Amino acid sequence: MTDLNLSVWPRAANKQTIYPNSAGVYALFLREGAAIPSVRPGEFGLVYVGLGQGARGLAARCHFKGKTAGHSPRRSLSALLADQLGLRPIFILKPSGATTFKLDKTSEQILDQWMENSLSVAFQLSDNPSEHERELIRRWEPPLNCDKKICPLNSQQLLVLDRRDKFKAMAAKLAGTVSDLAELG
Repeated sequence: MTDLNLSVWPRAANKQTIYPNSAGVYALFLREGAAIPSVRPGEFGLVYVGLGQGARGLAARCHFKGKTAGHSPRRSLSALLADQLGLRPIFILKPSGATTFKLDKTSEQILDQWMENSLSVAFQLSDNPSEHERELIRRWEPPLNCDKKICPLNSQQLLVLDRRDKFKAMAAKLAGTVSDLAELG
């Protein structure tokens, strides 16, 4: 079994980390002096646990470069840091009918920089990353892990989901305003 004790996982800045093309789990930690509005990080500054699997393993799961629409921790951070960083959402209607948001290009870059300055990362290789991720989330309850419903959501995770819903609603409102103006034009 892989190690569930996050205190012994070596942490580093993203730019100092070489991600392997192997399956595993990773953890994001808030650095000393950094803060996420309304969120209390977990023990050791833990804010998120994720997994990397497939052909590129952990190398494909780096969330430090702008692709907010497809990455849960980036959507959460975007919603929580929107006012502080001046982030602008773009509403997305998927072909399935589901909705989400991403950030405009400038906002993606601003979030990238905030993450580089404010988060450290640690990872561990795993033969069964899905189970390892579930066990870590159950044990540590990171505040930004609010999508998979692995265990009952705590108050921090519910707050994060609420902020994401409000940020998505703002994106939808902005999209409606833009399309309404286009129809008038």
